[in-house]
Amino acid sequence: MRIVEKILYGFGGLLALILLFIAICHYNPELAEKIGANQKVQAVEVDTAQRAGEMPVAKVSVTLGELPAAENTRALTETAAKSNTAPGNNTRSAEDDADSDKSAESKLKVPGKVAGLNGYIPVKATGTEITQTKADEIAKELSKGETGSSLTFDGDIYPYYAIINETQRAVYRQIYANANAQNRHFAPVEDITANDLKNAFTSVVNDHPELFWVDTAYKYQYTPKGSVADITLVFNVTANNLDSSKSEFEAAAKLIRDETYGNYTDYDKERIVHDALISRVKYDANAPMNQSAYSALVYGRTVCAGYARAFQYILQQLDIPCYYVTGFAGENHAWNIVRLDDGYYNVDSTWDDTNPNTYDYFNCSDADYASDHVRRDLSIYLPACDGNRYSGLEVNPSVTPPTTVTKPSTGTTTTTTPTTPSNSTTTATGTTTTTTGQTTATNTESITVVTVRGGGDEDYIDNIGDYFNECFAAMIDRDDEVITFDLIVTDKKLWDNIYKAYDRGDCQEGYIDRYLVEKHKNACSMHVEAVPRTDGSYLLRHRGVIS
Repeated sequence: MRIVEKILYGFGGLLALILLFIAICHYNPELAEKIGANQKVQAVEVDTAQRAGEMPVAKVSVTLGELPAAENTRALTETAAKSNTAPGNNTRSAEDDADSDKSAESKLKVPGKVAGLNGYIPVKATGTEITQTKADEIAKELSKGETGSSLTFDGDIYPYYAIINETQRAVYRQIYANANAQNRHFAPVEDITANDLKNAFTSVVNDHPELFWVDTAYKYQYTPKGSVADITLVFNVTANNLDSSKSEFEAAAKLIRDETYGNYTDYDKERIVHDALISRVKYDANAPMNQSAYSALVYGRTVCAGYARAFQYILQQLDIPCYYVTGFAGENHAWNIVRLDDGYYNVDSTWDDTNPNTYDYFNCSDADYASDHVRRDLSIYLPACDGNRYSGLEVNPSVTPPTTVTKPSTGTTTTTTPTTPSNSTTTATGTTTTTTGQTTATNTESITVVTVRGGGDEDYIDNIGDYFNECFAAMIDRDDEVITFDLIVTDKKLWDNIYKAYDRGDCQEGYIDRYLVEKHKNACSMHVEAVPRTDGSYLLRHRGVIS
């Protein structure tokens, strides 16, 4: 009897504890959640223990209404950007990436002359959730179209294909094959998530500028578990008569490619294509099909995406690896990476297409771009740009600036000279001398006289940057021991600024160092005499002694 009583008392005590626990959980739900979570962890650990000795099994649990995370969630890290590491090997969250992006982008300083020269539109994916039953019906009725299973893509030319995982590569090949066959609607060849599909599609359009009739947008349907049921490509108007569109596209590309004939180095070909492209194309935010190479090559009007894809396509035809890069430069922006024999270089032909055209963003390192360009998305896995042999070899062309001073009715000049004292500075590359208030001494050395810029019907030089460019242009094609040339600047204020530039040594960086490097010379001594003219402008007489 006593044993039965003890059992009843024990059972009653246990029941009381259970009721107390339920009451505590009721008034403290957070405790219940923690206990529940702990039970889930224990269940996974038990399952793992039971599978000891078997191959590891990866399981993904997908909540209804959410899409599973892509296998290659982006990691915006310096290591990934420089090592071309596969994007699946990281543990950073999307929030971490967004914070890194915002931090880097907030520090950018876009120069005023290129501000607004952007226009890249990221890939747009439009997804619709359907029932599993509907997905099963699609699987039975819809063809996979062209699978592309026999296709191969060289990672040196098509880097995005090399970046993505095997499942994404299979769908990449399928998208490429169906785009070429003009099949708009098909079922995926692999069980793929929506995010992985986006990586596959983005990689195709980033690697293949020749697919100009494929818009950078697509549609798809997916199941509650996140699997993609079908894919629909979006074609632009050129697909209506694709053979004719291809002929126009190839003919326009050939005109630029033909200009490289007779040049044998990849660098020479790259520079010629860069120059030819920006001389033919005009930046136009309203250009049709402006995300395609077609808009640049055929229409001659485009935005950064069109410049970059046209540049990429022509260099690919010349067997020069050239990659399409997307990122941020004040706004969404696109540019290129080019591989030459000593490494990789950034090229932004859009930002070089200014007035005048420049080489400011041609063959630059990542360090050069750090202040105004940030890579985004899959582009962070492209190679680091650290080449240097072919950087800084180009000289910006000079153009005639707008007229700012009325020209005199006669071409006469006075012989009065300013009273500014002489000044001389010495550098490692030689002596640069500014001389005013005196006449250049007569000499018997070999002398080349360059025609005055700013005389006759030409406009006057009105800024110091153009002055440096004109000095360089006057000297670069000459190998004489003494070179003389005349230039006309608008007024005394500009002459005073030029004088100060010589005094500070700015003229060395402005044009003398460039000249010495280009001509493989050791030193240059430059004498400049300023002669005021009746209209307020100044005639600057230059005499450079080269050694």
